[in-house]
Amino acid sequence: MNDEKNPANYVVAPQVATNLELTQIGKYYTRGGHGFAAEDANALADWLRRKSVETVGTSNALNGADRIVDGISIQTKFHQSPRLTIGDAFDSKTGFYRYDGQLLEVPKEQFEDCVGLMRDRIAKGQVPGVTDPQAAEQIVKRGEITYKQARNIARGGNIDSLIYDAKAQAVTCTCVLAVSFSVQFARAKWRGESTADSMKAALGSGFAAGGIGFVAGIVAAQLLRTKAAAMVAITIRGGMGAMAMTASGKNVIELVAKASLGKAVYGAAAVNHVSKLLRTNVITSAVVAVAVSTPDFYRAAIAKSIS
Repeated sequence: MNDEKNPANYVVAPQVATNLELTQIGKYYTRGGHGFAAEDANALADWLRRKSVETVGTSNALNGADRIVDGISIQTKFHQSPRLTIGDAFDSKTGFYRYDGQLLEVPKEQFEDCVGLMRDRIAKGQVPGVTDPQAAEQIVKRGEITYKQARNIARGGNIDSLIYDAKAQAVTCTCVLAVSFSVQFARAKWRGESTADSMKAALGSGFAAGGIGFVAGIVAAQLLRTKAAAMVAITIRGGMGAMAMTASGKNVIELVAKASLGKAVYGAAAVNHVSKLLRTNVITSAVVAVAVSTPDFYRAAIAKSIS
């Protein structure tokens, strides 16, 4: 596999890195990182059901929703017990429910207990605008994963995190496949090949690129859960911060952030996003380089089939 025949080297790493940074994977290693993992896992499940998913929790708005699904605002709470899960949704001073108009998404195995606890809270008058305890079932939403699965997804190196990454990267690799197919088909036609031959070459290239993207995405996602990856981000952020001190550097950073996120962000938010994006690109590019070169290394060093 070489660069002349397969555009995978050019489209895989950036696509995988961009999609990974649309998640909160950079926070998984932190204290409470399983909460961010739960948000991402539940959002992915909605997306795979072809629902309209808008991730809004990253704005850190006070008592704002984590995501909006088909127009419905959802707040995700994942704690080790139903009492802690429900308790975190109520103001510690006033005792009132903090997320007016939002569904409360809880761990899958805690749903029944959380509904019961929400009924008790409603009966005590702690949910503004709601007086019927039976309405608890319309407020509490069963999550797609359990508390244990959320913790496992955040940690990496286990079946739950690998399954989640496989699902997420299956989505990414379809984009890679499509881009690689389009580029290879066009190149083949420009060389004067027939439509049938161009289609055959493009399909082969597309599936090869998609396969590399799938494997590279999973490996990169597992690596990004480590503290070492966080240290790389801190180092890069320092460089980006220095770059942002100049007017031209600041403009470049904000343009890159806007292209990645699809919306304008400025200042520290832009610097943080671009820093994480570069960190992810470095790791993903290294993984892709290994994946692409391994077959040639095998043929040269093991099979002795090439010089």
